[in-house]
Amino acid sequence: MLVAVEAAAAIVFGASAAMSTHRNRVFVGAGTAVLMAGYGALLASTAWGLWRGRRWSRGPTIATQLIQLPVAWSFVGGQTTWLALLLGTVSVLTLICLLVPSSTALFAGSAPRSPEL
Repeated sequence: MLVAVEAAAAIVFGASAAMSTHRNRVFVGAGTAVLMAGYGALLASTAWGLWRGRRWSRGPTIATQLIQLPVAWSFVGGQTTWLALLLGTVSVLTLICLLVPSSTALFAGSAPRSPEL
């Protein structure tokens, strides 16, 4: 669920970057929009995979959360400390949820999966 929220936030940020691009900085705005939309799409696909209990989704999700931790650290200080705490907390909680023994058992195939929807 946290990964889906991260995906939605990244897509919304990408859309807002696309809409607020200034004429003299088209490439920067478009690049940010494409990058964040792609990141959001990656997170959305891994969130879907996690929801369905697919093994392939665990690795990319852990990798993105580990990358997000230093990004969160870069926001520490000044008026962006709240953002650092938010990003760091979500990343750590997601990592804990993915690495607990019951989650590991589910993705390793030794735990019963929930019925298909």
